[in-house]
Amino acid sequence: MLDLHELWATICLDLPEALPFQPSDVDLNKGFVSTTKSDVEEPDSVDIDEGEGEEQLRGIDPVYPKDVQIVGIDATSLSLGDLPDGIVGAVRAALVRKPAHASSHRLELYGPRLVPITNQNKDDLYRAAHCAMHRTQASFFAPDCIHTLDRVRALLERSIQLKAVNEYRDSLVLLDGSLIASTVEEPRASIKKLLEDANENGNSVIAVSKSTKLTLQNTKKSILSLLDYTNGPCYFGDVRDYFTSRPESYLGKIYVVRLRPFGTVFRVDIPDHTPIDHSEILSQLAGLAGDYGYPEELRLAHMKCIFGHIEQLELQAAAMRLHGLRQKPDVRKNLFPI
Repeated sequence: MLDLHELWATICLDLPEALPFQPSDVDLNKGFVSTTKSDVEEPDSVDIDEGEGEEQLRGIDPVYPKDVQIVGIDATSLSLGDLPDGIVGAVRAALVRKPAHASSHRLELYGPRLVPITNQNKDDLYRAAHCAMHRTQASFFAPDCIHTLDRVRALLERSIQLKAVNEYRDSLVLLDGSLIASTVEEPRASIKKLLEDANENGNSVIAVSKSTKLTLQNTKKSILSLLDYTNGPCYFGDVRDYFTSRPESYLGKIYVVRLRPFGTVFRVDIPDHTPIDHSEILSQLAGLAGDYGYPEELRLAHMKCIFGHIEQLELQAAAMRLHGLRQKPDVRKNLFPI
């Protein structure tokens, strides 16, 4: 297990006793809570027309990388309920690893941990967590409580990614998201260090996005539409060659990729400098593609870090007990009992 003691100490704070707490609703008709990550990517235009895209498609020959270690990392956050001036949230991350030549996966879970965030503590909490992660003092203020919780989730996820690329060697490290930098959530120095450390240890970082705000300049469609009329494993890229602005914000080549026949189309970011060629990386990634063409290790990491509804109830009860919260009646339900 990776050591996250310093980060946990900055985000798992105490609260004053007897604060009123209104738990969020729990839908027991569903198995898992639906959560989404904040999308830090800003929309950019890409100067490609669809005909040009079809001419530059390249095929992928899937190869299962049995002699390479595979590491998949994902994290999620959840608001458990409201406080008078904030929320109580929970964060959890999962690292799924399949060693080289192995036939089974190994799982490392980090959390769940309770994260109380209020208007009074959010700036200090976020700055302390940012310093623990990036080793630099943050000069900015935290956003509202919900978005601060998501930034804490992002710091947890990035911390595990950094530790993983230094812990493991000669691996494919699969990340959920992109390699965009120069934002508050994703400082350039942090991602640059991640990629440099990974390359130094023989690791190839691959970031997979299920959606993107990058659009085609002429049609205003997503760049993922470049593969609308294809069926087999193939890719288009580097998309950065066609950017109309700000290509320096993206610290990796950007590909539009279909990893298996009739599978879903994804955006895949790969650093400019990797131990093996990008075409070989995409072939190995296609070899890992499971249902709907999504890499299996990333799917498993996501399934292990999301929260179930029964678990949501348990965490709400734990928050009330550990922080001495008292349940607040739901005024809306009392006023409108229908």
